Amino acid sequence: MRKVAIIYTTQTGETEKMAAIISDGVKGAGGEAELLVMEDIADVSVLGEYDALAVGSPTQEAKEVPSATDFMDKLAVSDVKGKYAAAFGTYGWSGEAPYILALRLERECDMKMVAEPLKIQQGSLASGMDICRAFGMKLVFGE
Repeated sequence: MRKVAIIYTTQTGETEKMAAIISDGVKGAGGEAELLVMEDIADVSVLGEYDALAVGSPTQEAKEVPSATDFMDKLAVSDVKGKYAAAFGTYGWSGEAPYILALRLERECDMKMVAEPLKIQQGSLASGMDICRAFGMKLVFGE
């Protein structure tokens, strides 16, 4: 059973809701999930205890929000490497944040991506719930 950290930041609450649905998918697949707010993680080395990381941010001005950039900067220079990983986020217009996060997870953190980046447009989360749950399941079963 994989232990998955679902790490997110949110502005309007949509990415937080998305993270919770992803967590349901992890648990539905038999994994263990823990929701973590990026801004509350003082020392990223605590993420070493997890088998997989899902990192989420809303898109703002065609990139991840500043707190996600700060988090990824810390993660990139940490000893937390080689985990299974995936990226997700919500967007209003364009949705680049999950793709930026995924590239950084793979290239700077040597993570093994288990799913394509997932983006859901703000206001349409209800229609994307099954997609979010399946994304969570990939964190348990994917390689």
